[in-house]
Amino acid sequence: MRHPLVIMPWYVRMLVVISLLGSSWGVLVVGPKFVRSNQEYACVISNFNSGSSKVNLMLHMEGFSKNQTSVFAIRKPVDVRRFMSRIVSFDIPNIASPVDIKLTMVGQRGFSFHEEEHLVHRSKSISGLIQIDKPVFRPGDLVKFRAIVLDTELKPPARIKSVNVTIQDPHQNKIRGWPVAKLYAGVFENDLQLAPAPLLGVWNITVQVGEEQLVFKTFEVKEYVLTSYDVQVMPSVIPLVEHQTLNLTIVANYHFGKPVQGVAKVELYLVDDTLDQKKELTMYGMGQVELRFNELLELYEDQQDVRVKLTFTEQHTNRTVVKEQAITVYKHPYRAQLTKESPQFRPGTPFKCTLTLIYHDGRPAGHVPFFVNVEGEDVDHQQTYTTGRDGTIKLLMRPTELTETIDITVSEDNSEFTYTERIEKVHADTNVFLKLELKSPIKLGKLIRLMVTCNERMTFFIYYVVSKGNIVDAGFVRPNRQTKFMFQLTASEKMIPKAHIFVATVSQDVVVWDSLEIDLKQFSNHLDIIIDEKELKPGQEIELLLKGRPSAYVGLAAYDKGLLAHSKQHDLFWEDVMQVFDTFHATDQNEFDVFNSMGLFARLSGGNRIGASPTTTERFGSAASRPISRLVAYRTNFLESWLWQNVSIGRTGSRTVHEVLPDTTTSWYLTGFSIDPVYGLGIIKKPIQFTTVQPFYIVDSLPYSIKRGEAAVLQFTLFNNLGAEYIADVTLYNVANQTEFIERPDKDLSYTKSVSVPPKVGVPISFGVKARKLGEMVVRIKASIMTGKETDAMEKVIRVMPENIMFEKTETRFFSMEEYGKQELTISLDIPKNISTVQIECRISSNLLSPVIHNLDSLLDVPSASGAPSMINFIPPLVVLDYLKAVSSTTTHLIEKATGLLRNGYQLELKYRQRDGSFSNWRDSKGSVFVTALVGTSLEAASKHITEVDLTLVDRLFEWLAAKQHSSGRFDEEQPITYHSLQGGSRNGIALTSFVLIAFLQNTKASVQHRSIIEKGIQYVANQLESIADVYDLSLATYALMLADHRQKSSALNKLIELGIATNETRYWPRHTASIETTAYALLSLVHAKRYADGIMVMHWLVNQQSATGSFPRTQDTFMGIRALAALSEAIAPQKNDYTAIVLHGKARKVYKVAASEANQEYRDELSGDSKLVRFSANGRGFGMLTVAFQYGIDVRNIEHGFSLRLVDQFSNEAYTLQLQVCTSFSPQLMHTRSNLALVEVNFPSGYVVNRKSLVDETRRNPFKDVEVRYGQTSLVIYYETLGPEENCFSVTANRLFRVAFHRQAYVMVHDTYDEKFRAIKFYQVPHDGADIQSYLD
Repeated sequence: MRHPLVIMPWYVRMLVVISLLGSSWGVLVVGPKFVRSNQEYACVISNFNSGSSKVNLMLHMEGFSKNQTSVFAIRKPVDVRRFMSRIVSFDIPNIASPVDIKLTMVGQRGFSFHEEEHLVHRSKSISGLIQIDKPVFRPGDLVKFRAIVLDTELKPPARIKSVNVTIQDPHQNKIRGWPVAKLYAGVFENDLQLAPAPLLGVWNITVQVGEEQLVFKTFEVKEYVLTSYDVQVMPSVIPLVEHQTLNLTIVANYHFGKPVQGVAKVELYLVDDTLDQKKELTMYGMGQVELRFNELLELYEDQQDVRVKLTFTEQHTNRTVVKEQAITVYKHPYRAQLTKESPQFRPGTPFKCTLTLIYHDGRPAGHVPFFVNVEGEDVDHQQTYTTGRDGTIKLLMRPTELTETIDITVSEDNSEFTYTERIEKVHADTNVFLKLELKSPIKLGKLIRLMVTCNERMTFFIYYVVSKGNIVDAGFVRPNRQTKFMFQLTASEKMIPKAHIFVATVSQDVVVWDSLEIDLKQFSNHLDIIIDEKELKPGQEIELLLKGRPSAYVGLAAYDKGLLAHSKQHDLFWEDVMQVFDTFHATDQNEFDVFNSMGLFARLSGGNRIGASPTTTERFGSAASRPISRLVAYRTNFLESWLWQNVSIGRTGSRTVHEVLPDTTTSWYLTGFSIDPVYGLGIIKKPIQFTTVQPFYIVDSLPYSIKRGEAAVLQFTLFNNLGAEYIADVTLYNVANQTEFIERPDKDLSYTKSVSVPPKVGVPISFGVKARKLGEMVVRIKASIMTGKETDAMEKVIRVMPENIMFEKTETRFFSMEEYGKQELTISLDIPKNISTVQIECRISSNLLSPVIHNLDSLLDVPSASGAPSMINFIPPLVVLDYLKAVSSTTTHLIEKATGLLRNGYQLELKYRQRDGSFSNWRDSKGSVFVTALVGTSLEAASKHITEVDLTLVDRLFEWLAAKQHSSGRFDEEQPITYHSLQGGSRNGIALTSFVLIAFLQNTKASVQHRSIIEKGIQYVANQLESIADVYDLSLATYALMLADHRQKSSALNKLIELGIATNETRYWPRHTASIETTAYALLSLVHAKRYADGIMVMHWLVNQQSATGSFPRTQDTFMGIRALAALSEAIAPQKNDYTAIVLHGKARKVYKVAASEANQEYRDELSGDSKLVRFSANGRGFGMLTVAFQYGIDVRNIEHGFSLRLVDQFSNEAYTLQLQVCTSFSPQLMHTRSNLALVEVNFPSGYVVNRKSLVDETRRNPFKDVEVRYGQTSLVIYYETLGPEENCFSVTANRLFRVAFHRQAYVMVHDTYDEKFRAIKFYQVPHDGADIQSYLD
């Protein structure tokens, strides 16, 4: 006879116990619904069959592939005695492919039982976490990260030895990749050097195993200033609509806890962006403001948000923090919550519930009268109650069989506040119910006491403990027909981090159950980090005591609290680990099947499945929500993140770490995690917060840059936390004679001032200085009080810019001695009269590329925020790496430097990649044939040095180029012309066609895959060879024919040589523009033809066009010039250098020893004195170059060549605000009606910084293609695709951050990127207010 058995849910929590009543019979099999590879699977068989002493079963688990082939099979015989439970375990093998798994349960030896359960194979057995050292990064920063890989038990997976880690920019370009990132204790750690001008926005790090993505995390790249303080705005009282007012409290504190003095501007927006009002107040640490609404605010819901914008400006430094915050305005002062002992009521059983009234700030609404109305058959009741001290009202109702629903309404007589909730009747097939309660604290290794309560006497019950998706414990308990029974379980490590327990009973063929969750709130691998002090001094050594599992791996990180204003998603927290755990073991919630909701199945003897439940299964309100004199160290280490360390716990279970704190005065967050192969992952519960603060300290407010010779004001603020007023002696030092103190003797090496510093108030102090030298000026300051008992000192660097536009000239001489001997050279410096030389420097290079190699990071200081010019960051390091590899260099530091710069260049260039695979001069525009081919010449070669280059990207690039070929074989530019010499099609497109063909020919794969494209193009060029008249076109065509090994290559080369100009030592190809590029292509052809003697003559001319850094005047010249010199250098690489070089300049004598072992060495020295003659001699054997570089400033105001330029400057707000209008146009020339790519560089006066958002295109006829802010917001570059005769105007606003007594002139320059003779320069001046330097300092 079959008895239908129905599950009757009463309460559901997460720990499960089953209780069975009366003299029922049967066998119950409960097991996990899910199976994982290489893990144990456990099911439980419970025998409550009163008819026999034991039952026998055969359990058979088998996995089938898609074609029904058996993948694995496991058989387990089992016998279970009466009134007992037995756990049966299966060791699941490795399952590589998708399988269908079936568990068959068959009775043996006369026991009739046959059930089948289809189990689900969960293939996801690993997951991951990512930790980044900061949430936000500036261009040029180093991004540090850790990837952590975990299995389902939060342990390092034994089978996974490496992962694939990728970093992508906001356009999803792959910037860096580690395809075989080896794991150590489940962790891979590395870093990414951001380029100086990367794509701004949200980047991501992705971790994969095969095709499976384990985890990804984002970080932001942007320009930002990390503030030293934070502001908060909050309501002083609960905002109610009846008030029509906001009373706000504003708090401003430094991160180390001290109050900030400044001005707060508060703006109120009631609806969208409509400004209702604004107010301003001066405050010190805290202030309050009342905002009475100008417009009536009406609420149609119980609450509505209004927006408050707070702008706080720190006094003395003008540092500003802007915060926007939503403030909620409520219709009523209270909110209510009804807590019930069960979700539904049962007729005939008293029903208890509690009303809780609280204010919106969380305080209980105690001792307040409320009217409560209860409606329902046989339970109607109305009464006024006064809430208790805790804001509660206790209610007791006695529903009968006639009661279907109970409606509870609470209201307040003197307001419109009301709250209503309906309670439904439980529809049950039995009157039996039970409850499971936790009666003791939960602590690992200790007993947990649990109380099972039933309204009928219990004969026995079964309990199951489920953790990590498996049954870890089960038991059969006989409570001797009691209605309450206390039983105990040990909180074991198997339950970590949390477990579920389930209790049920069978009465009248209905299973009644309850459950709850046991959360141990810890992992098997515990980690504690202990610091003795929570307040330390900057630069002090901190001691960390780590306690955990012996030999466990520990990852530490610490970061400035101010970073949390941007995001906190970069770090790892307890909640992140628990989310990974929950994801592994997530189940589908099914209110009709409690077993399924817990990831279990249940099978009952008699062939019956456990029935569904029609009611909700969650208990309402029960779940918890989740010496006097000493040496002073100068503070120079102002990091935003630090302590990025990996250590191992010692054998004793502890490890002490000592680390020096950064010099920043702030609050820090310290976090740590631990990994052990046996015990898995551990993490501290919450970050440790501590502060670095000094009793007496200096805060600087220094400019990014000043001009040489300007009277600038350096401002500092002194803080005293000692509780009394003291006199401070403050000394500014003249480091390396770089600084001149205003109104002080020139030879002074320091300048000391005294100032009274009261407690808890910032006191400003200023020094007037002039910078003597260009480059960097060290600002070193020390302050002391109490005769030196308390001191602080800091050191920072500011940039010193030239007061005029600087001109640089170089004179280069090549020398070669095949046999031991002597060679002498003399260089006369062409310095204009009445010009004081800024700097003369001599350099001796042992090969042609040495200047480039040693100046890769400062090769050509030009704006490069467009596709083609930005290749200055990519091609030179690539050429250097190719050269170093060709000559088998083992100079590791040079290779590493060039590789890093190549990676940066690759990052930058990907900004200009378009969705169709092409590249453009601008982001998000159509592809340019010129720019795409330029990039194409380098990507394959770059892939030999860096793994980041995506070769499918290269394939798409050449596919796009191939599709652009004309049927004749030529290539034409489809986008606006930015480089007329190359892109202009007026000369039959020979230059661009040859340029594109060179790109194809230099790519191994493309030269084969697109052979027909190349042949058609080469034939087009060969057919035009006789008619080519432009030497630039001929140089490109010749090199293309050389690479293609065309039969006309020799005739083309001979024709090219005939058009060159030769002297005794040099050969070059003159042209009105692009003569360096033309000559470079000619040298490449000569090297390809192995005509090295002719090539050396060309080299003599080329090296004399180089700057001191090894670059050439224009970007395209630099690309081809260094490529050509590198090709010749590889062919005639010096192997036997052995000579002594002597340089004489005035009274100075410099001696250098050059050896073969230093093939890439460069020697440099500054030459002092006024002599304009440099003598040089080399004794020995070998090869090298002597370069003498000299700079001088010259007044070039109001120059106009090709461009016109007009400025209108307007200073307002006592010269704190500068509004500048710039208008420019191009005057048509004989050969050009429009310019090439044009740049307008706006340089602002010292002390002013530009607000990029203030830039306005006033004419709008020729829109900006890009805008670049440089040098700490002191310079702005506007990019125009081209300029013509029409005038283009824009305006921009800059604000003064610090004062300069006597400003040097600032200037605006417009110039052609590809033709240096086209430029215009205009100067403008900050009006002098007549004040002397002392008034500025005061």
